Amino acid sequence: MTNLLNNHQHFPRKAMINVFTDLFKILPELIGELTPEGWEKSAYHALFHLNAREHFFEKLYYKVIDHNFDLQHGTDSRVRKTGVLSENPIDQEIWEVLNTIDPITTSYEKRPYSPELELASLFAETLFFLSRCLYFQSKDSEEWLEVHPEVASNAATIVARDLGIFEGRSYTQFPRIYGYKRMLIRKVKWLPLMKILIGAFQKTEYSLVYIDYELLEVIENHLNEPNETSKKIPNYKNREHYQLGITSDPDIDEVFNNAARELPSEAVIAYFDVYGDWPQGYPPTQEEYFALYKKLEEKG
Repeated sequence: MTNLLNNHQHFPRKAMINVFTDLFKILPELIGELTPEGWEKSAYHALFHLNAREHFFEKLYYKVIDHNFDLQHGTDSRVRKTGVLSENPIDQEIWEVLNTIDPITTSYEKRPYSPELELASLFAETLFFLSRCLYFQSKDSEEWLEVHPEVASNAATIVARDLGIFEGRSYTQFPRIYGYKRMLIRKVKWLPLMKILIGAFQKTEYSLVYIDYELLEVIENHLNEPNETSKKIPNYKNREHYQLGITSDPDIDEVFNNAARELPSEAVIAYFDVYGDWPQGYPPTQEEYFALYKKLEEKG
């Protein structure tokens, strides 16, 4: 994929700053539109904070790790050493361990927050999510531009600082999604945020195109058999084969037929909702991708 990656660049921070500036000026209105029952009651806000129950279990988590280490490896002779839990412990086993832990003392206090800053942070995340399958392209270039997450966050931070959204706080303290809650990202509705962002980019020189790198890799493997089997991308005929670890050489027709049957991503749906049409390159077709691969090969 070396020559294909030559067509892949990072989206410029300056363009992000321009779009974020327009959006961040109307953050209060967007908050009311996105969370009519209030920001604090929304799933967006919950990504940044722990409630009282979550706070308690976080303390319990650290307590269990610390206590378990002392039981198995600690040097204090007064602490009775025990074995580790079995791979599939029964309830009695689990409770026996928990009952040996000292009581947890914790006091929960709500952390101060800014709805504007949290939404600003989410727009930076959203811009990155868009770029997982929709790539930016300027009107005078064929290069695909991908969003780097740290650059997006940095651009949002700069705009929030310059617009005074930090309200006197250090702009280095830009809110980030709570570490343990990043696993919940897929459960949050990003479609409304994506639609707002895509609408904002209508005013710029950049358009969005759909590119499936995995399909390009399948074509490359089909046309250029690697010398070493280990270099091949594992292919699974279906989910059952994936679960069983059964690989096979991909059938090009089958790969593209499966791709055509897949439901569009939230980013692609958001694009359709804004423009009333699918982005360039979607849905992917075998003819278009072979032509695209040939064009990239000649360019490389």
